[in-house]
This record gives sequence, C-alpha cells and structure tokens, in this order.
Amino acid sequence: MENFTWDAVPSQRQRKTEKYNYPVVTMAALSKPGAGRKFTFNKSAQELLNIQGEDRVSFGFNADRTIVAIRKSEEDTGFKLTKTCTFSDKKMFEFISKTLGLSNDTENEFKISENTGFYSLELLDVRADIRPELGTIDTEYTMNSTHKDEDCEDCKEENAEMKGEEIELTVSEDVNNQW
Repeated sequence: MENFTWDAVPSQRQRKTEKYNYPVVTMAALSKPGAGRKFTFNKSAQELLNIQGEDRVSFGFNADRTIVAIRKSEEDTGFKLTKTCTFSDKKMFEFISKTLGLSNDTENEFKISENTGFYSLELLDVRADIRPELGTIDTEYTMNSTHKDEDCEDCKEENAEMKGEEIELTVSEDVNNQW
C-alpha cells in the first residue's frame, strides 16, 4: 500500500531530460507562420553563463559576422529571460538565421564554447547514417563553427556537400559502442 497515491490525482507530467550534458542554446523550429522565435538555454548553458530565470543575455558579432558570441548582460541591456531561461526575439532570430544560412524548418542547436574572454556559438550538425541491412540508424554529431575558411577540412566537406559532390562519412567505433 506504500506505492499508492491516495486522495490526489497522480502527476502525469513527464520529467524533462536534458538532451546534452554540455552547454547548448537551441533556436526553435518555426512550425507554423507567426510562431515564436524562441531561444532555449539548457542547464549546462545556464551554469556556464551564470544565468538564472529573468536575467539578461546579449549576443555579439565580429566585424565579418563569422563569430556569434554570447554573454550575461548587466542591468537593462540585452534580452530578458523567462523563468525557464528562454526568450523570443524575431529580429535576433532572423538575423542569426540569415547570417549563418540556417534552415528555420528544424531546430538549430549551438554548443557554447569558452574562448579567450568570451563565449562563442558553434552550430551542432546532426548527420544520420541509415543502414537498412542492419536495421539501425547511426547518428554522428559534429560541430561547425560559424567561420568559412577555405583551408579548413570541415569547410571543404561542407562546400563539397553544397556542390552535390559525394563525401564518404565514417561513424567512429566510439559512437557505436555508446549505444
């Protein structure tokens, strides 16, 4: 009789589980016209930036707009967070989307990385390797910084993909062993 809930309706709410164990800010997908342009900070991001509900954050951009930086704001500057550490801002959402060439049909997730004196956002890119013969889908997460460097190997791969060239991706054994 100890495992029963008496005189109350049991909670039907599922506990939210964190998708990542490192700092990530997510730009929500636009599911319908007029949907809110929402940014969400996971628990690790809140700890790294030392933010809590109703604090403020601000974004910064370098001169050629290849680096997006983020910080906790002081006083009345930046964007005010909700109690659950989210905020919506159409102008910032669309500026980041256009500047980085992002699709708004899917969630865009950014790892927050510590640099010398500031925190930068690095786009997390999810690639799935579908193997019907094994009945599995292997997923590989890669980070693409917002820069476009001609000599960078990741940028060469990304440019080749955009041109329609085939690229052979290999899934590391570590990824397979995690599951």
